[in-house]
Amino acid sequence: MKLYVIKDYKKAFPALNGKELTDALIRQCLGSDDAVITRNERGKPFVCLSGKDGDDRVFISVSHSEDTFAVIEADRNVGLDIQYPRSVKADRIAARFFTEEEAAFAAADEGNSGFYKLWTRKEAYCKYTGLGLEQIMKREDVLEREDVSFRDLRLDDGCFCAICTGTEEGDASNEIQISYGEQNL
Repeated sequence: MKLYVIKDYKKAFPALNGKELTDALIRQCLGSDDAVITRNERGKPFVCLSGKDGDDRVFISVSHSEDTFAVIEADRNVGLDIQYPRSVKADRIAARFFTEEEAAFAAADEGNSGFYKLWTRKEAYCKYTGLGLEQIMKREDVLEREDVSFRDLRLDDGCFCAICTGTEEGDASNEIQISYGEQNL
C-alpha cells in the first residue's frame, strides 16, 4: 500500500474544486493522467489506470483535513481517514457516536488521542465498507474487529490517520509506504 499526503493541496490545481480537484489530485498521486475514476452511489472512488475498465483496477480511499489531502492506493479494498486534532468536546461526541466500550476507551486518555484514534477508525471503516456514517457510528465497534484490521498512524505533523483493510486470507502485506509532498509530487 502507498499513502500519498499533500499539504496545501488546494494550491496544486487552483482553478478546480470539489470532485474535479479530488480527481486531479488522485491522478497526480498515482502518476496516471488517463486514469478513469468512477464512484459508487455513496461517492466511494474506484480507479482504472489504463483509461478503461479492466484488470488494472486499483483500490483507493481519500481523505482531507484542514490543508492536507491524502490518498491510499492498495491492491484490495481499503478505507482511509485523516484528522487534525482540534478543540472538541470529546466526551459529548463519544457519548453520542461511540459504543459504551469505545467511549470508555476515549475517556481514559486525557489528551484526546483515544478519541481521534476511534474517530478516524470509524471514518476509515465507513469508507472501507461503503456504508454511511449513520450506519457505522454507534452501531459498529472499531476497537477490536475480526473482519478488518486497522493501522493507526500519526503523520509527520501530528495528524491522526487510520487505514482499514480486510483480514481475508491471502491479503498482501500491510506494509505502508508514505510519500509526502507539497502541491506537486
